[in-house]
Amino acid sequence: MKMFRRVTIGMVLAGVAGPAMATTVDRDHLAQCKSALKSVYGDESRMKLKSIRRSRKGDQMRIQAIEQGGESHITTCWVDRDGEANVLDQDGVALVEPVPDTQNRVSMND
Repeated sequence: MKMFRRVTIGMVLAGVAGPAMATTVDRDHLAQCKSALKSVYGDESRMKLKSIRRSRKGDQMRIQAIEQGGESHITTCWVDRDGEANVLDQDGVALVEPVPDTQNRVSMND
């Protein structure tokens, strides 16, 4: 009976810790997407999270960007497992170009 209680308590604690960690990652990804969108639509624009889909490849967030003048745009932000955000408008056009990794760049001129 003691073993049953220990296993039950362990499962409950694991169930509570899992979603808590996921929300921290979601918040980080959402902040990353919002900052990318603010660079496109301006710092005065407001962002509303519409949905989140999680997968092994990363998280997909649909965000409504509302500009200062009231114009609204639905965007999709993909954050892959490496933490790189890709922001697309509702037509699938990239809004923010990813910053190229020049750290391991090879040059033929040297």
